[in-house]
Amino acid sequence: MARAVYLAELREAIKTGKIKERPGYELLEVLEPIQIPVRWKEKIVVRRKGVIIGTHYREYLGVVVFNPGDVLHPLWREANEWEREEWKNLSEEKLRELGVFKKDSQFSIKIISKIKDLPAAVRQRTRHIPDSLTSRERKKFVLAGNAQQLREFAANLNNLVSEFLRTEKSRPELLEKASIELTQTCQRLEGSRTSLKRKALEDVRLAIQLARQGKFWEVSAETSQAVGALLNQIVKDYAMAFKSIELGEKWLGLMLDIERKFRNCYNRLGQLGMRLEEFLRGGPVLGPAKLLPIANEAYGIRTYLQKEVHFNLYYQRLQEDDFRRLQNVVKRAEAGRGQTVLNLIKNATAKLEAVAIGEKVTRAELRRKREALF
Repeated sequence: MARAVYLAELREAIKTGKIKERPGYELLEVLEPIQIPVRWKEKIVVRRKGVIIGTHYREYLGVVVFNPGDVLHPLWREANEWEREEWKNLSEEKLRELGVFKKDSQFSIKIISKIKDLPAAVRQRTRHIPDSLTSRERKKFVLAGNAQQLREFAANLNNLVSEFLRTEKSRPELLEKASIELTQTCQRLEGSRTSLKRKALEDVRLAIQLARQGKFWEVSAETSQAVGALLNQIVKDYAMAFKSIELGEKWLGLMLDIERKFRNCYNRLGQLGMRLEEFLRGGPVLGPAKLLPIANEAYGIRTYLQKEVHFNLYYQRLQEDDFRRLQNVVKRAEAGRGQTVLNLIKNATAKLEAVAIGEKVTRAELRRKREALF
């Protein structure tokens, strides 16, 4: 799988206007199709007769494609192993050029997250990310989030430390119990990606070794180090959850603003269609004098939305044929084709309807439709 694009790799596209920044929302609008070459490495484990005899990296090249309508969000990610190896000896100037942030011996970089659409991004920021960090509470179930799991790990390890502190001298049975509990925690922390969780994992592994060596008090001290790392990660998780919700609120405001524009344009197109229908009732043939004011306003609505809306799923609506054909409305009016102008307006209005009045069909709506028929 290709790695995510680094934000620094979009500098040229931003500079040339192919991508527009929305700093207040921490989002990027893709205005033109772009292709970004990427390279990454994967560790290859070499085995002989089932025994690991070495490792090496294999380099891959790929291309990430962004299209108009894509919702892009830059976010920080800690460097992975091959990146740390490549960056550890680079100069400060070269790191800045790559967009790499270095603190002590830790590296991080801003990558681009490509989100399916703006409503999905709002759900992700206000539901999925906070829930994954804290807990997922629904009507019929509750799933533990990362911070909740870490609280459980920290509580178990803290109880173990307390038991050590209540003991006046080394006890083999307590060391054996500690070894078992620490091993279970170690297994559950395997594959941890954040630096704090990796630190906790290293502390737990060392505590297991000390327990097997019979070093009673050292086990307690090292376990306490792991508890501290887990607690710091919990604090970080809750801060991330809060920031995610805060950003999600901004994105929700942007989404509602786009939907308001759709709703206003939908209502106005509908009113233009009604006025034209009234004219057509007086006779099937209308001259440009009556058709052009309606057609010009309908064309203006199309131009306005094309200029204002660049995020999917809204952008996709504007690219569909029934809405794109509205670009021909003035020509049809100039030719005196009133019925064609009406059809163009009706079809374009229908394309805005799902956003303007809501995608989901409700029972109440179906009941009203049924009542209207009988």
